[in-house]
Amino acid sequence: MYLYKAEQFLDNNLNYLNFTKAMSVAALEALKSNPNPNPKVGAALFDKNMKLKNKSHHVEKGKDHAEIDLIKKSNIQDTDYMYVTLEPCFHDDTSPSCAKELLKTDIKNIVIGDIDIDPRTNGKSINYLKNNNINVSIEDGVNDFLNPYYKNTNKAKEITYIGKIGISNNNYIYNNDSDEKYITNQISLDLTHLLRATCDAILVGKNTFLIDNPKLDIRNPELKNYNNKPLKIIWWGSSVQNITNNKHNDYKFVETTSLTQLEEILLNLGCRTVLVEGGKYVHEKLLTNSKYSLFYEFKSDFDILNGLNIGDIYKNELPSSFNKIEKITLKDNVLSINKNKFKNIRSPKMLKPIIFDFISTCQFQSIWSK
Repeated sequence: MYLYKAEQFLDNNLNYLNFTKAMSVAALEALKSNPNPNPKVGAALFDKNMKLKNKSHHVEKGKDHAEIDLIKKSNIQDTDYMYVTLEPCFHDDTSPSCAKELLKTDIKNIVIGDIDIDPRTNGKSINYLKNNNINVSIEDGVNDFLNPYYKNTNKAKEITYIGKIGISNNNYIYNNDSDEKYITNQISLDLTHLLRATCDAILVGKNTFLIDNPKLDIRNPELKNYNNKPLKIIWWGSSVQNITNNKHNDYKFVETTSLTQLEEILLNLGCRTVLVEGGKYVHEKLLTNSKYSLFYEFKSDFDILNGLNIGDIYKNELPSSFNKIEKITLKDNVLSINKNKFKNIRSPKMLKPIIFDFISTCQFQSIWSK
């Protein structure tokens, strides 16, 4: 059961990314939908006292972008602040140019979560807005978290894999002496659901599916009633005739032992980012083939005496191929975020709190501390 209210959820789940609290609101809003093939984008509007006025997200391709929807349903004042997770588009497409539409409003202060690498925009909107006397600041790296695949230059043919594991202090991933399937605590579980919301699919292997019977959905108070529903992929290997039934009709069972064939299937399903949650065989397969861009390890503070150890491949491959770029204490758990040394991907470690051109950091922090 999720006991966190929205404010607590933001504090406990997004602060480790170093987002400002206002940008966290926009980021969480972005995760309410997956407008594939477009990136997830959220926008939030605050008054001069940093009180939330309204928020919006891009629902699907062909519908209004987050900024356009926010403009339509808000009474924007020249003292307001707009936070948007990705640079507003400069070009006209199925939605009009967000930058040009923003200029038609009274907004004077805009905070952007990332510069858009799309060559049709790529800094053009920022320059356009600044040249028209709009205060623009950049809270760099927000889109890198929301859309991990976005800066993959070969994303049409290559999946961005993110690994996740829950593990005991002595490196066990299953406890034979307990009926409790969770090794980690509630905050770690909540963060896992946040990670799920950034991905197009969640992948587990046959044994994890049979032992844990995972739901592979997004369960948190802010996202559970929206349309962001990652695909549930079970890398089964052999025939699934004896397992497919009405209970599992929203799962995709992949009958192959070939990683290449698995990737072809995932790409054909429209997957750009895949969160891999286990088990041991699947992690070993992807680690030895250098597929992971990021790896999130949630480690508890207790030992398991009788169960399944993660094994030497994991313990050797992770330190040899990854840099540990962040280590965060989550009560009695520790989250280690590891970045592949050989993958060109941004990571949460690189995110920095915003420095305003138009409002002092001290004033901003004091507003949120009330």
